[in-house]
Amino acid sequence: MIKEFYVKLTAIGLAVISPFIMIINNGIMGSLSQYWGTPFQPLFITSNIICSYFFFSLKKWRIPSFFLMLLTGFNCYQYQDLHNIFALCFYFACLYSLFLNRRFHIFKILFILSVFLYPYSILLGEITSIVILCLFHLKILIYKEKLEKRKRKGNYLPHQ
Repeated sequence: MIKEFYVKLTAIGLAVISPFIMIINNGIMGSLSQYWGTPFQPLFITSNIICSYFFFSLKKWRIPSFFLMLLTGFNCYQYQDLHNIFALCFYFACLYSLFLNRRFHIFKILFILSVFLYPYSILLGEITSIVILCLFHLKILIYKEKLEKRKRKGNYLPHQ
């Protein structure tokens, strides 16, 4: 379980820092998908694949995993319309998955509010959405790890 914790923590960390690495080294572009056409294409693809794998490992996040893989595979240069459809599907699939969770409602609200950033800047909206999703998954990961520690110590009390 500890190994799984660190693998998931690394995936979350990579998802958070990848956009900033691309921006710092290649400048601000219109969207994260536009980094496909830069020397940071491998980072873009790798971070999306790792995040997709992370999502797929979570039963309620398999639909977003599917759409993340599709939007990565169909780049915004050759398949613009299809890519944008998959990107929208990914956003709404993430929103759906957030609503399946009965805890940490603040992340649902923040994720919905992030949509208001997209007309101003798609890149800013994407980064905000990613950070919110990463914070949500980090919160869940830490919460579950604390429960596992309690179980191992014998101090576990199930919800009433």
